Amino acid sequence: MTVEGLKIVPAREFRGDLLEPLANLRATLRERGEGLPPDWPSVTEQALRLGKLLGWVASDPAESARGMALLALRGKRGFGQVHLWQGLDPRRDGIDLLQALLTSLPPEVGRLDLSVSSDPDPLEQSLTDALATSPLPFEVITRHSMGCALDPAHPPSPPLLPEGFRFVPALAFKPQLLATLDFQAFLGGPDAGMVAETPQDNLRLIEGLLQGDLGPPIREASPALFMERAGPEAQLVGFALALEDNPHRALIADVAVSPDFRRMGLGKALLVRALRGLIALGFTEALLWVTDANVAAQALYKSTGFIPLRSGHILRWTRKDAAERPPSPSPSS
Repeated sequence: MTVEGLKIVPAREFRGDLLEPLANLRATLRERGEGLPPDWPSVTEQALRLGKLLGWVASDPAESARGMALLALRGKRGFGQVHLWQGLDPRRDGIDLLQALLTSLPPEVGRLDLSVSSDPDPLEQSLTDALATSPLPFEVITRHSMGCALDPAHPPSPPLLPEGFRFVPALAFKPQLLATLDFQAFLGGPDAGMVAETPQDNLRLIEGLLQGDLGPPIREASPALFMERAGPEAQLVGFALALEDNPHRALIADVAVSPDFRRMGLGKALLVRALRGLIALGFTEALLWVTDANVAAQALYKSTGFIPLRSGHILRWTRKDAAERPPSPSPSS
């Protein structure tokens, strides 16, 4: 039953418990295959209370969180999470929560990407449906979770490489080199700028992944491809990065191939190599996320045994789009 009269307050001013809803949010994301470290709830609570991380809470009269929006700023970009619980009306309170976030944005921020989640699941779809008739200028980007069962009795066949290429551990390379290749690999594609608009932002992203922001990197299942040539032309041409979600499940966080070496089967070779490494280590499941627009990546993943599991959404806001839309009403207090 929906609770009437939810109010939206900054997280640092919220008088109720933040740790329990943050722990619930982490559990929901991990169930979806989006890893977060065990100390994430306590670290995030402290950051919210100190104002180091932006956040807003949709609160019922008993000071229980029914919705939460978290936002981290990186220069002119914002990345965050919107999570809804039972007792919140997405068409009213969910929209108010997003409006509160937009109202508090620093003027230099030009773009937001917000992942949406909920417990129970239907609230997420209700919020994205509500945005279709709301004046809030959010673009809804659909993405899909895909999973692959790892069977040691039936591992994928070893990948065949073109002459002159060999596998090496991706973690043997400096983050700068991996980040440069990764940024180039997504330029011009359907996911360009999804998580980083500049090489510097992409470097910070890769450094965070290598430091375990979403789970410990798995060296034996994170291969890179090196093209062997004499002289200065020898180069890194692609890599895959696998992270440990739990002792049985791994996350494929990235598969990148240099644009100069596309259509050679290298992406599939990297992915198969990663999956065989996971099987050798005793993992039984691999998960990944892919956007609906990236049809080529979906085909690659399906060819290696991944199947669709569920869909999710990212809400994208840009200041340019906002300027072209009529103003929204102020959030309820």
